[in-house]
This record gives sequence, structure tokens and C-alpha cells, in this order.
Amino acid sequence: MTSAPRLLGAVLAGGEGRRFGGPKAEARLGGMSLAQRAVTLLRTVVEDVVVVSARPLSSPPAPVVADRVEGAGPLGGLDAALRHARDRGYEGVLLVACDLPLLTTALLRSVASGLGSHPAAAPARRGGGVEPLCAAYRVDALAAVERRLELEDRSLHALFRDVGGHVLPGAAEGGDDPFLNVNTMDELERAEAALSGGGDR
Repeated sequence: MTSAPRLLGAVLAGGEGRRFGGPKAEARLGGMSLAQRAVTLLRTVVEDVVVVSARPLSSPPAPVVADRVEGAGPLGGLDAALRHARDRGYEGVLLVACDLPLLTTALLRSVASGLGSHPAAAPARRGGGVEPLCAAYRVDALAAVERRLELEDRSLHALFRDVGGHVLPGAAEGGDDPFLNVNTMDELERAEAALSGGGDR
């Protein structure tokens, strides 16, 4: 039986938040910043966690790794996270965007365990497709990341297709949609309402 890969937790916190009215990482939800919530959740699954951001945070909840490629969005954040993981002897990263506050420990565990020998693994979304901002990526995917950074389409969905990522069906079933993406203040309020409704996270 193959042992689970050793993964570094990585929180993407570098979004500009144009629709939100500013950077989202330090927006408060349930008494914590979005970045802190993501770091705390990742620490229930992996031992070490970093925050990837192109801008300084006033109160970083974990060591900060800077983007290597400016303006490359989440793909640039994954690039920085994978390089940091490789340099510290990890086999890959468990990647989470800070603006997905309804993710659960159970979901992240299923993603981490579902990576196996695949280059990447991500849960299926209920409406179709996958969620590459809650996913595990092996360090071996770095070459594909570098190639994708040279192209016009720098989406993580495109990268996931490039590497032949493994889709995890059924990982996000039950309860609220765990992939509620907080891009506006209205969505922040929706997340607050979902969290106040109870349930383990």
C-alpha cells in the first residue's frame, strides 16, 4: 500500500479583490480573517502551512511566501507554493484559496488522501467541473505550471487538464455548498449566515 504523500498546506491570499472593494485575505468572518480561517483549517489536515501573497499582510497567520511571477493570479501562487514545497522536501501542496470559507476538514482530508500517485487531485463541483482552488498538486506538476505561465490562459482549470488531474466525485456532497466563493460583501454575508447555522467545519 502506498503511503500518503507529504504535503505542505498553502493558502492563496494574493487576490486584488476588485469586486470586493479591496484585498479579501484580511476581511473578517466569524471573528477571524479569511486567511486565518484557511490556515486554521489546513492545520487540521497537514502539519505545516504557508500563505502565498504578492502583498504584505498586516497580521499574517502563517509564514508568507511571495509570488515569483507578478500578476499571474492563482497559477502564480501555485508556482510559488510548489517551489517552496520542493525546496523543503515536500512531495506536493494542499492548496486552498482564502476566499472559500465554507470548506471543511473532511473535504480537505478527502482531497489530500485522494491525491495518491496522481499529479493533481480536486473535488468535483456539484454543478459540474472541478474546484482547482481546493486541490492537491504534486511537485512534479511544476514543469506544467511553468509552461502554462508562458501562455495566455493561466487558469488552474487549464493546468488541471494539462497534467491529467484526478477528479474526486462525491467529495463535496451534503450540506451547504463548500465552494461558496466570497467575491462580494453580499457573499461574505451569505458565508456568515451559513457558518452561524452550525455544523462542524
